[in-house]
Amino acid sequence: MREDLQLNVLLVDDNDIDVVVNTKLLRLANLTEHISAFSDGESAVQYMVDNMNDLKGHLNVLLLDIQMPGADGFKVLSDYQNLPDDFKSSCKVFMLSSSIDRNDIERAENIPDIIKVLKSPLMYTCYVVLFKID
Repeated sequence: MREDLQLNVLLVDDNDIDVVVNTKLLRLANLTEHISAFSDGESAVQYMVDNMNDLKGHLNVLLLDIQMPGADGFKVLSDYQNLPDDFKSSCKVFMLSSSIDRNDIERAENIPDIIKVLKSPLMYTCYVVLFKID
């Protein structure tokens, strides 16, 4: 990742424990202090819409849980795909899953905007590899 590029992480997960663990691991890895956590997809999409101009000039990593009540990860991704291309070009989307539902995982893996489906909560070493993004 370029040194001069601010990394913003948008963590969308309804599981409070996973949010705490993933946030702590991000901080321990010294990857960024710019972490925004959302317990539901609607709030995350609204945040992206409201802050789009500020977020555009940075690298934005969206860590999106597949299974959530209300707007699940697929609904959030559908809303995300309707955002302007110049915003989406600043984003990298990873889906998180603690699910063993192979159908959900395969569905996510077949979506071009998804870089990778990761198990949640993530491990520290996964963060180190994950955020070596150019």
